[in-house]
Amino acid sequence: MRKWHVVGSLLVVTGPVLILSGVQNTLLILSLMVPGVLIVMVNALLEKEETSIRCRLGLHTYERVRWNEDGPGEIIECQRCKKRKEVMRGF
Repeated sequence: MRKWHVVGSLLVVTGPVLILSGVQNTLLILSLMVPGVLIVMVNALLEKEETSIRCRLGLHTYERVRWNEDGPGEIIECQRCKKRKEVMRGF
């Protein structure tokens, strides 16, 4: 299933590449990007193990759990799937 993620990502990236190269055909660009986004979304729904559909698509809702004692960062956790990340906040 990893190959479908690569195919979808390439289709999504070809849109901006065609725009930068000077192609003016909007229908061509959209006909490449929309199926690419759909392929990536369906692949994420089928391949990932999170219970929430939003978390499978990467739309986590993070909240701060605590500050990191080792550095200037903080620990955040998704409210639905309990995935934890260590992040450093900017000023």
